[in-house]
Amino acid sequence: MLNDLFKKVDELKNKINSINEELEKETIESIIGGGLINISANGKGDIKSINIDDSLLKIEKKEILQGLLISCIQSIQEKVKNKTEEKMRQFPIDIPGFPFVK
Repeated sequence: MLNDLFKKVDELKNKINSINEELEKETIESIIGGGLINISANGKGDIKSINIDDSLLKIEKKEILQGLLISCIQSIQEKVKNKTEEKMRQFPIDIPGFPFVK
């Protein structure tokens, strides 16, 4: 019985590694303000690029820029979380109490 558990743990480790590799290759985007700000990240949440429209780069637009950046970052974080959960659900994991078990 203990050997079965160790096998399942090894399978789980391999599945998680596979998921992490897939997520690292994914590109997720968040576009806010009608395209004024665009943030790209990989599926692990590593920010790869931030594009800010030149019209926001004026001192009088500072508060707008800050608000849009916060919204865009929160959006990308939520998308990354959802993508991770989606990937985890694709792999049936047969260990009671483990999150994302089908």
